[in-house]
Amino acid sequence: MLVGMARKTPDPSWYAPPKAADPCVLCGREAPSMTDHHLVPKSQGRRQGVKPGDIPTVRMCAACQGYLQKTFSNSELANELNTVEAMLEREEIQRFITWVRKQPLTKGVRVH
Repeated sequence: MLVGMARKTPDPSWYAPPKAADPCVLCGREAPSMTDHHLVPKSQGRRQGVKPGDIPTVRMCAACQGYLQKTFSNSELANELNTVEAMLEREEIQRFITWVRKQPLTKGVRVH
């Protein structure tokens, strides 16, 4: 017979709550899955003699990453949209961001 075994409360000094995910650099949403977006596509970087590991990346949600890949060519991404600031200046990207921010994170966003 077990008598009075109390459950121990964890010592708060060793417990660290999970870190909040970094938001997407484009839409600002904290999506459950984020990806590293290469600011210069790897294929374009290799043509310029840059190793894929040396190409700068930013954290982006799957919806924004998919939109960029479906909408723009690798050449456009490498030459015109190779910074977050350049992406945010484009009107069509701004329209997408406005729309995607209204979508719940539980909804799978399909980009055509």
